[in-house]
Amino acid sequence: MCLSTAYELGEGGTKKQLCEYVSGIKVAGDAIVLTDLMGQEVSVKGELESVDLVKNVITIRPAAFLDTASGKAG
Repeated sequence: MCLSTAYELGEGGTKKQLCEYVSGIKVAGDAIVLTDLMGQEVSVKGELESVDLVKNVITIRPAAFLDTASGKAG
């Protein structure tokens, strides 16, 4: 069974772990909903940056970071 770890992308390319053993990803409006092996959900506002199925890594760019990058106040 291949499960992934999800990270939130920060400034300077830093990564903060959000969820381990991710078995499902769902996009719900402006949020990414991650479901782990035990069925617990973690919701993060932002967008998927990348999903690497070989390395089992999910990277999410949070909404606050998107607003800063585009010059909008967030």
